[in-house]
Amino acid sequence: MNFEHAHPVALCVLSMLAWLAVSIPMLWPFTLQRFMDRSPFVLSVANLLLELAVMILPKAFRGTFEFFLGHSVYYKRFETDWQWINRWEMHVGSAFFWIMLAGATWGLFNLCRGRARISNSFALGVTLLIVYYRSHFPL
Repeated sequence: MNFEHAHPVALCVLSMLAWLAVSIPMLWPFTLQRFMDRSPFVLSVANLLLELAVMILPKAFRGTFEFFLGHSVYYKRFETDWQWINRWEMHVGSAFFWIMLAGATWGLFNLCRGRARISNSFALGVTLLIVYYRSHFPL
């Protein structure tokens, strides 16, 4: 059994703390100029940690989600339909993918202006690597 299924709360909290540990030093001290220059890194690279945390939120806090949903997070509408948790993960993954692309576009714009070259190049490179991986090895 993997760590996600055995300890979802711990993985959720650890990935959120890791996201904070990467994002805050990247943007500290908080000025508008630093935010504009380094946000593409946070949107493209650091948000992978936040994506993991958001994806496993229903598993980590199952009782809360089931209370608000009115049914189990593993509920299937029809016999051939996907479970609710699988749909949640697909939609969260798509949303974060588009956020990552927006961060890469912002990073490309910053690179053209010559600002924060290392962090923006890294953000663009990681995004291109993930887009290549998703296009050549679909799940």
